[in-house]
Amino acid sequence: MLFLSDKQHSLSYQDILDHINTSYFYKDCFIYPDLRSFFLNWIFALVNEKNIALVDADISEKEIEDNNLIINKVIEIENPKRISSVEDLIGIIGDSGSEITLFTSGTTGFTRKFAHPLKNLIRKINISEDRKNDVWGFAFNPTHVAGVQVFFQAVLNQNLMVNVFMSPKDFVLDAIKKYGITNLSSTPTFYRLLFPLKETFESVKKITIGGEKSDSHLISEVVKAFPNARINNVYGSTETGPLFSSQNDEFVITEQHIGRIKMVDDELYIHKDLFGQTTQLKLIDDFYATGDLIEWTDNEQGKFRFISRKNELINVGGYKVNPYEVEEELTKHPEIRNVRVYGKSNAVLGNIICCEVELHADSDLQEKDIRLFLNGTIQNFKIPRKINFLEKIQLTRTGKKKIV
Repeated sequence: MLFLSDKQHSLSYQDILDHINTSYFYKDCFIYPDLRSFFLNWIFALVNEKNIALVDADISEKEIEDNNLIINKVIEIENPKRISSVEDLIGIIGDSGSEITLFTSGTTGFTRKFAHPLKNLIRKINISEDRKNDVWGFAFNPTHVAGVQVFFQAVLNQNLMVNVFMSPKDFVLDAIKKYGITNLSSTPTFYRLLFPLKETFESVKKITIGGEKSDSHLISEVVKAFPNARINNVYGSTETGPLFSSQNDEFVITEQHIGRIKMVDDELYIHKDLFGQTTQLKLIDDFYATGDLIEWTDNEQGKFRFISRKNELINVGGYKVNPYEVEEELTKHPEIRNVRVYGKSNAVLGNIICCEVELHADSDLQEKDIRLFLNGTIQNFKIPRKINFLEKIQLTRTGKKKIV
């Protein structure tokens, strides 16, 4: 078995071989969410050296803005390749000269597209006999860079994948136990929504966290829940793929980044050589200002920690408030399941701090309880003035919290 998508659909290597050896078309730009057809057409295209664009179900034509992309239209291929074995399939995928175009999630204000050679996306994948028994919890959107890399990590090692993306907590935990999931890779929000846990999960050997800013409290909770897992906290993007990794919330500039990474006024700048092909980046002396703010933890060793997005800092009466700092404190409360902190315009202060709170089902937490909990842990001007309780905080199509 290659892929178990949900209760009804599955995909095996034999399905792929049958599809490749009987089909004479592929879909140049196939819109998710039909995972089975999505992956069949995807692999069929790569085997036949075709470029593809991966498009999420709720992306609009305005966001795509590319007349060259053919969406959900059958294209005939002359003399498609025939493949007789799984080993041949894996070898051909690994050597494919195809490019994959990916679209950013739009959380930075607008959607951009980047074309990556497949070889660049899979160059860091470890293929070995030791990984043949891995079972992946597929917990990323398959149209985005992290989902692409998880997919190929599993495919090239002939692993089982179990789709748990955007699934309810009980479904995820049952899948871990039922299939003996060994690898989980997802956003901090995905893991936060699993807590608190009444048991530990010893089958999981590796946890990857990425796509959003993480924090030391979340990582400590992950360590307790998955005691046998090696933690890998990753910073990357659709534009670059993964850049930094760490076992905690502290990253280091490695030798390969020297000359390609710099900091300007605490903002991370990345050289154009680390990006996929695009004409949509505004560069300053060949560097792109990411909007990500960092603080040095050891300047001499090149160690740093991410603080916030530059455009998400909230000006309250002349003070800069980092919403992630407030969120980190709030998520330490055992009755709070998820939280989003944001600013709202105010005539006197410029902005006031607001937050949305999603409680666990059995909680009767009140506004006064939250303010009392925060009192003394953060400065008074950072404590939310308005608190809204929601049944569920809305997430983006990549599984992150939406920016208000």
